Amino acid sequence: MFVMDDGWFSTRDNDYQGLGDWSVSKEKFPDGLNPLIQHVKAHGMKFGIWVEPEMVNPES
Repeated sequence: MFVMDDGWFSTRDNDYQGLGDWSVSKEKFPDGLNPLIQHVKAHGMKFGIWVEPEMVNPES
């Protein structure tokens, strides 16, 4: 299992911003997460992704 940790989504510049939006950062992943997911699967692993629902920003 490969788990993508915090920071994969856009507008994650402090401890609260972006939590709950969970849109993939185009700056960090210009081609989205699919190439990484395919690479992980090609090595026989499952792909997981981090979210923190208890910290969702009310403005998301």
